[in-house]
Amino acid sequence: NKIDGEIIVVDDNSPDGTADVANKYSKNFPVKVITRKEEKGLASACVEGFKHAKGDIFIVMDADLQHPPEKIPELIFAIKKGADIAIASRYVGNFGLNLSLGRKLISKLASKLAETFFWEIKEIKDKESGFFAFKKEVIKDIELKPKGYKILLEILILGNYNKVKEIGYKFGKRYAGKSKMSFNVVFSYLIHLMSLLWRSGKLMKFLKFCIVGVIGVAINLAILYFLTNFGLYYMISGAVAIEASLLSNFFLNRIWTFRREAKHIGIGSAIVKDHITRLMGILINLICLFAFTELFHFYYIISMLIGIVASTLWNFIGNVRWVWKT
Repeated sequence: NKIDGEIIVVDDNSPDGTADVANKYSKNFPVKVITRKEEKGLASACVEGFKHAKGDIFIVMDADLQHPPEKIPELIFAIKKGADIAIASRYVGNFGLNLSLGRKLISKLASKLAETFFWEIKEIKDKESGFFAFKKEVIKDIELKPKGYKILLEILILGNYNKVKEIGYKFGKRYAGKSKMSFNVVFSYLIHLMSLLWRSGKLMKFLKFCIVGVIGVAINLAILYFLTNFGLYYMISGAVAIEASLLSNFFLNRIWTFRREAKHIGIGSAIVKDHITRLMGILINLICLFAFTELFHFYYIISMLIGIVASTLWNFIGNVRWVWKT
C-alpha cells in the first residue's frame, strides 16, 4: 500500500532472540531496535517507542501476529479521514474472539471497571485493545506513566483528541509462547486505574466531595442539636437540619468541588437535580442497610457503613454525570 513508515521494535532483553532477528532486518528495512535492560512491561515499552518515533501517526501492535498487519492500512485511512485515534476492536463486527472463557470474562470486567470511573469513554467498545493508531498530537504535552499492559486506556483518558474510530478485526490465535495474563497483570491494571484517577483529577474531585459531605454531616448534627435544645420538636429539627446540610453541600460543591462546571449551569436546575440525586442516595443507603442486615446477616452498623459508601459513590457519580454535567 506504499505506506512510508518505520518499524520500531522495543525488546525488554528477551532471551528468545527477538532483538537479534529484528536487527538483521534493520540492515535492509526501516527497522529500529531498542533493547531495554532494566525496565519491563508492554505499556512502558510503547512509551519508549513513542520517544523514538519520527512519524505523525503512531501504530501500536503486538509482534506475534495475533494483531493482523493487514489491518494497518485501514487504521491509517481512518486517521486520514479525520479520526484522532483508530482502534482495531475485538468487539466490532462478528469476527469472534480467540480467547479462553476466563480471558473474555477478565476483559469484560476490566472494561466495565474502567467505565465506572471514566464514563466519558463508555462508548468505546475495546478500551483495552493492544492494536491501535493515533495522531502524534494526541499525546503531545502529556506525561504517560502506564503500568502493566494497557497503554490505550492511558491515552484515552489523558490524551488530547476529539474523534475515535473503531474497526473490527479477528483476534488471531496464539501459535507460540503463552499469554502473560496473571494475577500480577490484574493487580497492575487496578493500580493503573488508581493512578489514572489521581492524574486525571477525578480522585481529587472525589476527595473534595467527601470533605464537603463530612462538613454537611457536622452542620446537620449541630442544627439538630441546637434547635432541639431550644425546644423545637426533634423531628422538625431533623427535617430542617437535613435540608440545611443538603444546601450547604450543594453550595460548597458549587464553589469548590465543581467550580469549573458550575460556571455553565443554572443554580435553580442544579439544586433540583442535586436534591433528586441525594434522595436516591438515601434510598440506596436504606436498601443496603436492610439487605445486608436481613438477607446476609451482617451487623447492622456494618450494613450502614456499606450503605454510606454506596450512597456516597452514587451521589458523586450523579453530581458528575447529571447535576454538574456541561
